[in-house]
Amino acid sequence: MVGDWVLVGGSIDGVDALILEDHRITLMIDGSQIGGVAACNQYGGEITVAGDGLHLANLGQTAMGCEEPAMSAEVAFMGALARVREIRRDGAELVTAGDGIELHVEALEPPPTAELVDTRWVLETVFVGDVASAPLGEPATLELDGDGTFRGSTGCGAFTGHWIEQGDQIEAPSLAMDESECPADLRAQDDHVVSVIGDGFVPSIQDDLLTVTDPGGIGLVYRSGP
Repeated sequence: MVGDWVLVGGSIDGVDALILEDHRITLMIDGSQIGGVAACNQYGGEITVAGDGLHLANLGQTAMGCEEPAMSAEVAFMGALARVREIRRDGAELVTAGDGIELHVEALEPPPTAELVDTRWVLETVFVGDVASAPLGEPATLELDGDGTFRGSTGCGAFTGHWIEQGDQIEAPSLAMDESECPADLRAQDDHVVSVIGDGFVPSIQDDLLTVTDPGGIGLVYRSGP
C-alpha cells in the first residue's frame, strides 16, 4: 500500500465521487502516515487500528479556499476519510472502504526526474486552458539541480528555491523572487510562471520539450537549450 495514489472513482453515500482533472485528489501512504491533496488543500493524518478496523486518525488540512465544485469535492473526500475502516488491493488499484463509502485510487507514476535535472530549459509557450501564446521579454528559463535546488526567470524577474518529488509532481517548498518590477505587458506571464513553479507541477518530457502543468490548467512548454 505504500506509495502515491490518485482518486479515480468510487462512491460516497450512493453518490459518485467527484473527479476533477484540474483539482486532483491524491492519497500518499508512508508507513503509518497518510497525506495528499484534497482537491484544494493539503491534508495529513495517521493510520491506526482499533476493534472495528482501520482508522485514518488525527486528520488535519490547510485552509486555502477554492471555487466550486472543487470545494464540494474536498469536503466530501475529507468526510469520507474519517469513515474509512479498511484499505485493500483490487488488482492495480487500492480501495478505501467504510460505512457508505468506497473510494478507488490508482498509483501515480513518478516524475521523469533524471531527464529533468541538470538541464537548462528555455520557455517556448505559455498556455492557459486552450489558449497558447509565445513568451515575452527576456528568455525565461528553468534549471533544477540534482542537489534539490532550482533557479530560473519569468522573462522579467528571477527566482530561486528548493524542489522535491511529491507523487507525480515536482513541488517547491520554498521559492524566492528578486525585487524586479515587471512592466505591464509582462505581469501576466510573470504571474503564470511563478504560479506553476511555486504551486507544484506535473512534468512530462518528449524529445527536447518539457511541458509542466499545474492543477489550475496553466501550463508552460520549455525547450532544452544552452
